[in-house]
Amino acid sequence: MTGSIKTILIDDEPRGLKVLEHFCSIYAPGLEVVATCTDPFDALAKIDTTKPNLVIMDIQMPLMNAFELLNQLKYKEFEIIFATAYDHYALTAFKYSATDYLLKPISEDLFEMAVNKAVEKIRSKNRNVNFDTLLHNINQLNNPVAMKICIADSKGFQVVDVADIISCEADSCYTIFHMKNNKTIISSRTMAEFEPVLDDKNFFRIHRSFIINIGHVKEYHRGNGGSVIMSNGKEIEVSRRKKDEFILKMKQIFKG
Repeated sequence: MTGSIKTILIDDEPRGLKVLEHFCSIYAPGLEVVATCTDPFDALAKIDTTKPNLVIMDIQMPLMNAFELLNQLKYKEFEIIFATAYDHYALTAFKYSATDYLLKPISEDLFEMAVNKAVEKIRSKNRNVNFDTLLHNINQLNNPVAMKICIADSKGFQVVDVADIISCEADSCYTIFHMKNNKTIISSRTMAEFEPVLDDKNFFRIHRSFIINIGHVKEYHRGNGGSVIMSNGKEIEVSRRKKDEFILKMKQIFKG
């Protein structure tokens, strides 16, 4: 990591702020910390005046939380890393938006990895595609299926509605997203990278090569493992070892 990345640290607890400062000095020497803030209103002003490349921020703050702060910003040309103890749905929103987060207490290794990923985006100028998507997803915390997801492709990112994903198919080092209206998106990332991102309440890996959106299952055909017919008419095999788990999940979702 060469050159300096203008960085603002935000945490309402002075101890939390000191931890972030320490981690930056030890594990991310390429970051130039231009401001530290314990007050979200001060953070608003500092972000708009200093125009940072990176903001590392806590979520739960008095008077104004991180999401309210983001909605009020005029300057949005930066990457975000959240330091949080937030719930599952919020983490899903972050993942879908290609936004990095660190669970407290923060691990040194994960801190370094998150910063390196953010710096890579900044250096490549492949940044900020996730900002509006993040804010949309935060407003859909109680309805994950209504969220949007950033899918990395050869040109950068495509933002799509999660509900429009019918299935994901592994193809060597790529992932093929089969979407509504017979659209396909080929991602430059492996399916193994997407599996932990896709919310397990709505998606299920039925085969080593396929993850399906449960909401798009139209039929199940019995067999050794069986197969499903998806809303696009495609028939996908269910692996034998996944059969029982899949049938149980379907029963739980579609009770009665």
